[in-house]
Amino acid sequence: MLIELTLAAGLLTMQHSTYKLQPYLQDRSAYYTTQHGLPDAPALAIAISGETLYAGTEKGVAVAKLSQPEQWRVVASQPTRTLIPDGAGGVYGVGGATLFQITPQGETRTLHTADSELIGLQAAREGGLWLLTARQLLRYENGAIREAHDAPTNRQFRWFHQDTRGRIFAFAEGELERRCYRLDAGQWRLLEVADNRGRFYDDAWLCAASDALGHLWIGARSGLILGDGEGWFLSREVYDGAPVASASPPTTELIPPYGFIRCLAFAPNGDLWAGTPEGACRLRDGKWSYFWGKRWLPGNQVYAIAVDAQNRAWIATDRGVACIESVRMTLREKAEHYEKLIALRHNRNGFVTNCDWDDPNNPDGWKIEASDNDGLWTAIYCAAQVFRYAATKDPAARERARKSMHALLELERLTGIPGFPARSIIRKDETRYYQSHGEWHESPVDPNYIWKGDTSSDELDGHYFIWAVYYDLCADDAEKERIRGTVRRVTDHLMQNNWRLIDKDGKPTRWAIFNPEAINDDPIWEEERGLNSLSMLSHLKVAYHITGDAKYQQAYEELIRKHHYLLNAVTQKMLPPYSVNHSDDQLAFLCYYPFLLYETNPEYRRIWLMSLERSWQIERPERSPLFNFIYGALTGKPCDVEAAVQTLQEWPLDLRNWECRNSHRLDITLDTSKGRFGEWQSAQIVPYSERAVMRWNGNPYRLDGGDPLGRREDDGSAFLLPYWMGRYHRLIEE
Repeated sequence: MLIELTLAAGLLTMQHSTYKLQPYLQDRSAYYTTQHGLPDAPALAIAISGETLYAGTEKGVAVAKLSQPEQWRVVASQPTRTLIPDGAGGVYGVGGATLFQITPQGETRTLHTADSELIGLQAAREGGLWLLTARQLLRYENGAIREAHDAPTNRQFRWFHQDTRGRIFAFAEGELERRCYRLDAGQWRLLEVADNRGRFYDDAWLCAASDALGHLWIGARSGLILGDGEGWFLSREVYDGAPVASASPPTTELIPPYGFIRCLAFAPNGDLWAGTPEGACRLRDGKWSYFWGKRWLPGNQVYAIAVDAQNRAWIATDRGVACIESVRMTLREKAEHYEKLIALRHNRNGFVTNCDWDDPNNPDGWKIEASDNDGLWTAIYCAAQVFRYAATKDPAARERARKSMHALLELERLTGIPGFPARSIIRKDETRYYQSHGEWHESPVDPNYIWKGDTSSDELDGHYFIWAVYYDLCADDAEKERIRGTVRRVTDHLMQNNWRLIDKDGKPTRWAIFNPEAINDDPIWEEERGLNSLSMLSHLKVAYHITGDAKYQQAYEELIRKHHYLLNAVTQKMLPPYSVNHSDDQLAFLCYYPFLLYETNPEYRRIWLMSLERSWQIERPERSPLFNFIYGALTGKPCDVEAAVQTLQEWPLDLRNWECRNSHRLDITLDTSKGRFGEWQSAQIVPYSERAVMRWNGNPYRLDGGDPLGRREDDGSAFLLPYWMGRYHRLIEE
């Protein structure tokens, strides 16, 4: 890798070979319920015929144009559990014992009434339709039953499938056993289903589909079974994660996320879709994706799936119909999506953070939280705009950064306590906000404002990070002077108060404690020792860089030589038996960034790079683009750019904190230990599109989380900062 060291605008930067970004496929979802015209919430059947969608329910059949799926209308009152296209723009359907047809004009015709409930329907290669009851397989054609095949003795059919080669398979159950059969010369032959290691499957088979090669894909209670339909089936050890040899690591790429597969559908592009009682799954390019919860589906009970010519999956669920599609997108376009979201409902006079709904069904009823972490979250957004401006010279980015920087500087000014920044401020005439719990005070500087105290170390880490980045890459002379004054006051406040933030009541805040006797000697602060040492040294280095005042460098060296802060920082990332605090990871990397850009002394850098290297290697499996790009920018080493890009691509477009659940999945390995808050964890992270929305302060191994009602929406800065930082440092290019 070509690395070039440059010193520009006071920042030591490293130029790498650049990863060229390409358009990728971004998943997105929309769904339709009774509010859009469906006659009933459980959609039990779905079919595509021509340019028309048909959805079957217990209260009838509704149709919509593929081009206007938000407009459904009921065309039949017939209860319906299965629908298939008729080849002429209409559909055939079954409900109860009735076979019927709905024409493109919406006319319903009853074609046949069976002796018992119809439980299966498929177009017959011989012509006409195959119908299934528990006792018979029937072929209907031109108004009459042309063939009838009784179930094997003492068996009842559960489903059947005619494959692409014309072979007919059926699954039947008896009192003591369940078996698969194949129809040969009008007789049912028991299909001896053994894998290629000679072992038999004993499972409840629920559905089947076949590909153009004639392979049989069977959805079963325990997962997916793949075979040739002649009795030769792939050993599940090849694809279910069990090692073939004791020394072989398990591989889970082909295990479906959930095993109770009740429907299967192939897409024109080769995707295989599977529906389960716990969401939908998609097999693409040898890997499964999982779609669970309201980010993707109106309900998790999936009954049927149909795929259109554009490879969009239309999914019938217990609460309506979903459409999941993959659209070609660039990361730049995704960044613009989040910018629009922020402008719409996440920017409160320059402060950028989440918004919330009291009523999640009222899209215009959002309010922005005046939060504990307005300083940190706004610093992250502001830094994203600074890097965007530095990379593109876009004046709009500079203006957005300027507005947020002004808001951040006001946090210190309005408290009336020199050097003490508030957690948040509120202008008394504001609307569209809600006030977080905690201590609020009227500003002595401007009575039109109130401010929140008990400011934490998290806020300071965000402030010093953005002061450095903005000062070097975006500020004009007047802004530099204002930042310089703020940095001096805050740093002097810390030094004069024994490395603590002192609040309005004259007492230290709960978390902004950095003094040696606390973090070195008090066991309460043992777990924060490394991070707080790193933070204070980073803050002093930023203060020295911005002000040029030698006293900050002297204080920096004194904390290193007398109180071993540098040694403390080597092991800032705490591991068990200490609790693993993912929130601290984000803070540490924000401190590493400006500090290691400014520290050029090789004696200090040697130890600082030990700390960074250790921290990044621990974080590396998380695929965080923020951590990876900070590491790469500071060291010039390979930083898993491709893995970081994968994470950015997986970041969901929908940032509401919908509930996500993964602890029930078959394709994950549970960690034997739980997280800091007692949460279930996986041994490896699941894709970011499949877990609850979080920033880089969350636990990426957490399996379950979020809100069933989706009452909160993230602002997208967790994507924007690494994306534009990567662009600025030329780690990625688009």
